[in-house]
Amino acid sequence: MNLKWTSLSILLASALFLAACTSDEDNTKQKEDSTTEQQQPSEQTDGEQKEDDSTETIDEPVDDDSSEEPALREDEASLTYTLNGEQKEEIGYLTESDQQNYSLYKLDGYELTGEEPNKDALYATENDSVFMRIETISTDDADYEVILKNMMETMAAISIDEEPVTITEEGKLPAGEGIKNAVGYEVPKEIGTISGYVFERGDLIVRLTIFDRNDANLTDALLKMGETVNVK
Repeated sequence: MNLKWTSLSILLASALFLAACTSDEDNTKQKEDSTTEQQQPSEQTDGEQKEDDSTETIDEPVDDDSSEEPALREDEASLTYTLNGEQKEEIGYLTESDQQNYSLYKLDGYELTGEEPNKDALYATENDSVFMRIETISTDDADYEVILKNMMETMAAISIDEEPVTITEEGKLPAGEGIKNAVGYEVPKEIGTISGYVFERGDLIVRLTIFDRNDANLTDALLKMGETVNVK
């Protein structure tokens, strides 16, 4: 894919997303089986005396639900987005990343491809200069605050002499089941707008960067696909 944001895209790609990774933490779980002793009397055949001389040990099984697999995602999902002031509803199709541990619902007219290690690009097939960079990492391998700070610094570097605009308007931040701590910034440019987002969902920290053009205005469509990112 020939991405055309030249120096802006190169600058953003140089941000070391994985440099924020912290050391893994090992988690262990222990479970103990319960043992019940029961003594039953043994009766003598001559009827003269009885002795309790038998002991029975019963091992009761312990139910372990910790290994239960997550529910499979449906193959399709309805996505609603706004384009040039008009609300549209289309079907997104479940698509898995080839190099990262996530899947998302992709609308027709877009392609998902590996851009570089641990980074994917979801781009418009009719205009590949409009795209969304997707980076994900396990919460075991990184700290949310560090990833957020890295995104903010990158957006500040892109904006040069101006402060990035904090996204606060309802509907312009990632939202949906399981999404938390969503933060976004945008940097208006002459040819379009660059938007950066960070949020958590389950065991993933997700970072999205959208490169839009004024003649395309696909930020909301890309964001709606981006907020469906979840573990495979």
